[in-house]
Amino acid sequence: MRIDRMLSIVVILLNRRKITAKELARRFEVSLRTIYRDIESINMAGIPVISNQGTYGGYEIPENYKLNKQYLSISDLRSILSALKGINAALDDRDIELIFEKIQSLLPDNEKSDSAKGSEVIVFDTLGWGKYDKSAKKIQQLYDAIKSTRLIEISYMDSQGKPSVRVVEPMTVIQKGFSWYLFGFCRKRNAVRLFKLTRMKQIIVLTDMFERKQDDYRKIGEKWHTPEKNIDVVLKFSAKVKHLVEDHHETSQILAESDESMTVKAIFPRGKWLLGMILSYGNDVEVLSPESLRREIQNRISQMASVYAKR
Repeated sequence: MRIDRMLSIVVILLNRRKITAKELARRFEVSLRTIYRDIESINMAGIPVISNQGTYGGYEIPENYKLNKQYLSISDLRSILSALKGINAALDDRDIELIFEKIQSLLPDNEKSDSAKGSEVIVFDTLGWGKYDKSAKKIQQLYDAIKSTRLIEISYMDSQGKPSVRVVEPMTVIQKGFSWYLFGFCRKRNAVRLFKLTRMKQIIVLTDMFERKQDDYRKIGEKWHTPEKNIDVVLKFSAKVKHLVEDHHETSQILAESDESMTVKAIFPRGKWLLGMILSYGNDVEVLSPESLRREIQNRISQMASVYAKR
């Protein structure tokens, strides 16, 4: 841990230029004597740390001193910083924050100021627009539980709307598309499961600990692509929704028709999601096949119409 702390001190000095021993001791939760020993060791390692006395005193590294950055370009460093910033938007992790500082210390001063002004070339925002309050707290709870290998108890609503309380061994927090998931071992089902974050109504981190199992969330993803879980579908879209179709489907799946409509041939997961997706297009889509899905959509439209016919 001492080597990590010393490296962290060097990174802080490179970024901030000047900091007092008292601030360093408070940040790393060690004594002043420990900080003095660390500074002495850093000097002995060949990194010049200057001590300034007085009201505005503190430790600093000479302005012309830089760590070797020959293996990464400025563009590489900025891309890494953008990714780290996006990850830590969902987490309050000092380790990630420290990595951010380490990499930022390798940038020239003018690049640091450009980043602070919001002139990033690429931005990774893992929470999306206006979702911070809704998702960030849950993500943080799960992340902390995984790092400390503590069991969690969740109040969960499955895809059928059925509520349950589960005790879970949390293993991996996953962002897939626009959604967040928890991969973990469910003690109620005695098997690994994926839990959607938005269906977790409450998360309680327990004091009991667990031993992490050697399972991979990708195994569950593979099960979703089995024939019994998916269906071959042919949809015909009107020209009015061309921009939406191109947003949501691969070019190889889209066939342009002579009347400017589009036919999409693709494999979709069975269930409510597929029905909801098709119905969201209103009368701008028609199911051509399979016939069973076409009938299911007809029945759902009839049920919807009957609700409005009552008045």
